[in-house]
Amino acid sequence: MRPILLATLLLVGATHVARAAEQWPPEQFAARVTFYTLRGVMASGLQTRKDAAACSKWMPFGTQLRFPDGYVVTCLDRGHGDWYWPSWIDVWSPTYSWGLLNVERDYGLYATVSVLRWGWE
Repeated sequence: MRPILLATLLLVGATHVARAAEQWPPEQFAARVTFYTLRGVMASGLQTRKDAAACSKWMPFGTQLRFPDGYVVTCLDRGHGDWYWPSWIDVWSPTYSWGLLNVERDYGLYATVSVLRWGWE
């Protein structure tokens, strides 16, 4: 990775963490968005399903997040995304092509999401 790009990503990440500390829990935040297609039991103990997502460890299971277009996912799984970005959402996709069309194309690499519910409240 180029040094300038890496420095920019680190700066953006540090700024995001500082902002999150000011307003905790945040009502809205920027997140790295990816998708996955593995099937099976998620970290929450539930089966993979549409509208489920693997989220950063700081978001409790049951947290509901709304993307700018109104699509809502529930954090029911974990992954390794925290290694790359402080806030990460990995949306479960039934197929690779669905993920390309409905996650990668619509949101790109990053999106600002709104919190509808924290945990299982």
